[in-house]
Amino acid sequence: MQSAKTVWLISDEKKGHENQSLGLVQALGQHASITPVRLSIKNIPARWHDLIWTSTRLRQALKSYPQPDLIIGAGSRTHVPMLACKRATKAPTIVLMAPAHGFSHYFDRCIVPQHDQRRGSRIIPTLGALNTVVSAAQRRPDSGLILIGGPSKHHGWDAIALQQQIEHILIADPKTRWMLTNSRRTPEASIQAIEAAFGSQVKIQRVNDCAPGWLAQQLSSVEKCWVTEDSVSMIYEALSGGARVGILPVPRKRSKARILRGLEALITSQRVHIFKNGQAQLNTHNTHPPLAEAQRVAALIACHYFSE
Repeated sequence: MQSAKTVWLISDEKKGHENQSLGLVQALGQHASITPVRLSIKNIPARWHDLIWTSTRLRQALKSYPQPDLIIGAGSRTHVPMLACKRATKAPTIVLMAPAHGFSHYFDRCIVPQHDQRRGSRIIPTLGALNTVVSAAQRRPDSGLILIGGPSKHHGWDAIALQQQIEHILIADPKTRWMLTNSRRTPEASIQAIEAAFGSQVKIQRVNDCAPGWLAQQLSSVEKCWVTEDSVSMIYEALSGGARVGILPVPRKRSKARILRGLEALITSQRVHIFKNGQAQLNTHNTHPPLAEAQRVAALIACHYFSE
């Protein structure tokens, strides 16, 4: 175990982006004692001309924070603040998600999903986005989770088809104790219809009623999980938890979006099972070792930046 390290988390206050950063920080904790320091971009200069401030002036703006050993951030709005902090502190920067083309060389390492198809000496490709889910030693017998999303940039929504899919799953696998949760994108009418149709068969946990960390805890130990294909981050979280994962198709707006390339790769490699009428049973689906991308990336970063 290395000596304690201070890690600045540059946050755009988007939950999904923070989840990626926290996943990496938690995994780095396996290699050193980590002191995370969260900095909202609201408190950091973020205009392009701020990058040419003198180090002294920028240090004044950040003087209340301890000197970082590493700076981590996710989301395009964090990029300029991260580089401003790097200028002031000389600490290495680790950016999650692909920066704009031609921008990667400003960061020390870029953690980028494989489906973005980015190349370069500073790029560390990953299978999906990093997350906080870690597989438990034992799985809960006969446990199942259904995760539903909603309309998105790349997907439409078909509430009737989704209800039919859920009905097929319940018929095909009646012994499983199913739970279902929605996302903040789920249309209210859809979740109400699901509650009315299946509330007696499925424990429904609305996202707004979930305690922090509830989903990660469930995914770490559940046996099987169905996820609507628009919920890309939850697909990789389910795979990180080690569950058998099934995909519930929803209408696609685009056929060649990069996130769909990643999904098709998962289907081709049989890491996930695509729902089809008459094929709603996950018990016989191939099992794979849980994804541990955060742990793999953390080991690479710790070896390079935490060695003493």
